[in-house]
Amino acid sequence: MAHEIITSVQNPLVKRLHQLLDKKGREEQGRYLVEGAHLVEEALKSGAEVTTILYDQERSLDPACQRALANHSQAAQVIAASAAVLAKLSETKSPQGIVAEVKKTASDWEEWVDKLAEKENALLLFLDEIQDPGNLGTILRTAEAAGVDGVVLGKGSVDIYNGKVVRATMGAMFRLPVFTRELAATAGEWKQQGGRVLVSSLSQDSVSYDQADYSGKIALVIGNEGRGVSKGMLSCADQFVHIPLYGKAESLNAAVAAGIFVYEAQRNRRR
Repeated sequence: MAHEIITSVQNPLVKRLHQLLDKKGREEQGRYLVEGAHLVEEALKSGAEVTTILYDQERSLDPACQRALANHSQAAQVIAASAAVLAKLSETKSPQGIVAEVKKTASDWEEWVDKLAEKENALLLFLDEIQDPGNLGTILRTAEAAGVDGVVLGKGSVDIYNGKVVRATMGAMFRLPVFTRELAATAGEWKQQGGRVLVSSLSQDSVSYDQADYSGKIALVIGNEGRGVSKGMLSCADQFVHIPLYGKAESLNAAVAAGIFVYEAQRNRRR
């Protein structure tokens, strides 16, 4: 199938899409870019609103993306583009030959959490000012793999639509409910729903992660890479938990810690 071809980086569409590489552009347009055949395929398969796909004119459109596109409920504009155009829209050293423009989606927290109230053993992850894009993307990927019901991203955290975050999720962001909200207020709402809040902290009354009570509806709080959990969230804790360090390291990477906590919670529930 023949598609429109764009070869100039000065093309108005290319200029508009290039703005999506910055947070300001993403916020103004309500859209973001995904790069690489796997992520484009995952976006299409998940039902995300993919509006535009640009692929390298020297290659054919990836077969898996073609199949996903054929089954996609909404029409997307498919355009062949020059290597220079794709390089203009890429944040990686080696452009992967395909990018897609995706509309942001906004789930309603109140409606979603009301439905979750029916679940006896809900598991949420609260992220308190996570700054590193790689960490956030890895946490979301791990949370989705571990069966976490949803993630609440605190104000001041890195933009979930940052290109590095999107790539690190490996498609998990299209399947996992993620909300950006004020964490302390959200914790209060969670408690009103009968949930408990477990906060990662080395305080004196903190218990080891393998001794914590993960039963019922819980939210696990992971803190900032440098400062840890904020005072506001420490005051919301029903229980403090920590991961013992047996070597000389002073702390664990936030994504590693989150993975240990969520998998221990799930192991504990299945025991």
